[in-house]
Amino acid sequence: MSMRYGEIIQHLQRSATRAILGLQGVRNEALREYLQDIYQRFPGKPGSLLADPVFEATFGWKEADVDMAGLSGDLLHPSLVQALASPPRALEEEYAFPLNRRPYRHQLEAWRALIEGKPPRSVLVSSGTGSGKTECFLIPILDDLARASDGGKRRLTGVQALFLYPLNALIKSQKDRLAAWTEPFGGTLRWCLYNRDTQEHAPPQRQQEFRSEVKGRDVLRADPPPILVTNATMLEYMLVRRVDRPIIDQSQGKLK
Repeated sequence: MSMRYGEIIQHLQRSATRAILGLQGVRNEALREYLQDIYQRFPGKPGSLLADPVFEATFGWKEADVDMAGLSGDLLHPSLVQALASPPRALEEEYAFPLNRRPYRHQLEAWRALIEGKPPRSVLVSSGTGSGKTECFLIPILDDLARASDGGKRRLTGVQALFLYPLNALIKSQKDRLAAWTEPFGGTLRWCLYNRDTQEHAPPQRQQEFRSEVKGRDVLRADPPPILVTNATMLEYMLVRRVDRPIIDQSQGKLK
């Protein structure tokens, strides 16, 4: 996929703004809008978040010899391939994985090792920034859940995949990607970001957002999703707090 320089700068600016606002944890809507306006000033202008852009030529990552359509029904479940190609409109620009796109070679090698490897084994992926390392582990997990749910026809309950991140900022950077690729399943393949900011009861306006996201602690405990994203501290709390015991009980024997 090719992008013009102006589009690249805008993409970096939006991503950096989301990351900074997420790290700051600003809850006041007016202040959040003000900071967003400041951060998104044209790079290099007074008060802008980004400096003047500098471009450096580099080699691209080697692509595999098969596209996503060719992997559908072979390596990857067809429902997942379709979900990757058709995220919600708001996330389509950044996270759509078209059927005619060829994954990078290291991505395909990781997928084959994690999906086809018998017995299951760990994989270490060493590659540069922006080379799609997240997809190396995330897509095999989603593929396993897609198969377990019969292509999204059966709703899954109980944690099967646990994502641990050391920093909340790193966790929040994955939210859009998870939403983009699980939302097409219509709420049968769900996930939850569980950290100190997770509210006991999600406000009504948040409940209208992505169906695939479990937004409140009450729902997390009553009906745990198959994907739980958290940090080591919250995981420790969850293991010892009585109020979180239903999450453990309903996930017994399901974590892979």
